[in-house]
Amino acid sequence: MIHAAVGVSTHQNTARAALEAARQVLERLGDRRPDWCVAFVTDEHASYLESLQESLTELLGTPYVVGCSAAGILACGREYEEGPALGLLAVHSDDLRATPFLFRDTGDHGLTAATRLGQRMHGSRDSRDLLVVWPDPYHVRPDRLLSGLDAVLPGTPVVGGAASAQTNGATLQFCGTESAEAGVSGLRLGGRFCHAVSVTHGCAPLTEPMRATNTHENLILELDGRPAFEVLREHAPDDLLEDLATAIHYLFVGMVPAGAADDDYLIRNIVAADPDTGVVAISDRVDEGQQVVFALRDRDTAKRDLVETLERIRTNSGQDYRFGLYFNCLARGHRLYRENGIDAAEIERALPDVPILGFFCNAEIGPLNGENRLFTYTGLLVLVGEEPAGAPESSSGIT
Repeated sequence: MIHAAVGVSTHQNTARAALEAARQVLERLGDRRPDWCVAFVTDEHASYLESLQESLTELLGTPYVVGCSAAGILACGREYEEGPALGLLAVHSDDLRATPFLFRDTGDHGLTAATRLGQRMHGSRDSRDLLVVWPDPYHVRPDRLLSGLDAVLPGTPVVGGAASAQTNGATLQFCGTESAEAGVSGLRLGGRFCHAVSVTHGCAPLTEPMRATNTHENLILELDGRPAFEVLREHAPDDLLEDLATAIHYLFVGMVPAGAADDDYLIRNIVAADPDTGVVAISDRVDEGQQVVFALRDRDTAKRDLVETLERIRTNSGQDYRFGLYFNCLARGHRLYRENGIDAAEIERALPDVPILGFFCNAEIGPLNGENRLFTYTGLLVLVGEEPAGAPESSSGIT
């Protein structure tokens, strides 16, 4: 069976925080010792990362502790967006096994790191493996990381979030006694288990899907034969476009992947809009024929989507989930809701017996329509549970 526990500490002293979080997970695991652990830490503890790694390894009795820095932590039904926080997930299982890893960027924004990671995992992978990653987005571009992984490990689902920081922007990744400022850390899950991935959006569509009929790189010139800005002005809330600099903090473009449902979209920022030429520029390339929607960032619809997503999980899954990881966009939390702890509280309410650890990310990663994708302005929940009896065991394990 899979046994898991989550602990969290807000103590400003790193050694004390490690002790508090470790004691919580060990108490909740009872007489079981962790086989591997995930830790997310805010800037205050990242500054003392080496001593933190040593403390956690000694306290938990396992060298397999992997994680990254975070601008905020989600754990035990609460969110910690300010001040020091250390979140810890500990897992014990004879069926579910993990391969922690850390790969550094070599200057090509993650392609080589992805290739080396894929090559290391390729020989022992199983068709049911799950790859969990948290890259440094300033050096390991998540889109290039996914391209490299898909080339070496085709068909392997990848989930995770880009590491973050509260102040200076620099992020850290660590595994065991190693750490890096420009790398990707994470773990490969293998063995006997099942998993589910759910995405909740922070933006609501304003339009039905439209076809981009005239584009150039990241510029949308026409939608269904009409100037893109004209379409945006037609559907945007009254008076919002009077101040374009403010409007682009609330208005977005959702790209609908081929074959996906209309509500399965990838939100991208509008970086510029020109009412004179009718051009809308976004933070990604747009090809002619791409289906897109305009979307509005809105806290009420975001909360409703979260509650509905969790209700579907709670009522329709039929699975025995033992733990979860939640990757929440930095633009959610208090920035979106103007309240603290909304996502964590709703998840705790829907799944009260499932220990879940998460952090606030620069971007979220997960599969959509069978392809690994880069999400923004979303919350991505990964749930791991017991595999139904009778399924063959994977050959993967800790290496």
